[in-house]
Amino acid sequence: MADTDADVDVNATTVEYDGPAGGWGSLKGIARVFGEEWATPAVVETLMRQNKPKGFMCVSCSWTKPADYHTFEFCENGAKATLWELTSLRCTPDFFATHSVTELRGWNDFDLEQQGRLTHPMCYDAVTDHYVPCEWQEAF
Repeated sequence: MADTDADVDVNATTVEYDGPAGGWGSLKGIARVFGEEWATPAVVETLMRQNKPKGFMCVSCSWTKPADYHTFEFCENGAKATLWELTSLRCTPDFFATHSVTELRGWNDFDLEQQGRLTHPMCYDAVTDHYVPCEWQEAF
């Protein structure tokens, strides 16, 4: 049984939920992602501004800011997407020097995401089949 009372088949592309959407199950799922991403406590402040006046829209679906909002009003997927965006994991050029693009094509999305946020602009070198660091001007 998964954290959100879902039956999860790792070979399936969908997850079936037996419980209600939201509530304590959602909070538990958000807390799990918070722990996995090693996000800082400041992320809680960021989530408190999600879909609020003078805040920002959900990075997952751009759900609008409601006129009558609640402090903890945001969807589970939106909160998880925000946490994934604010991860403390970092992916340096050394990672791309070690792994070719052909190799990385065989990786699943989750494992690629777990390498973290890019620390440098990168461009593809067809001769070596690797991403290599470049200057911002070249990246653009």
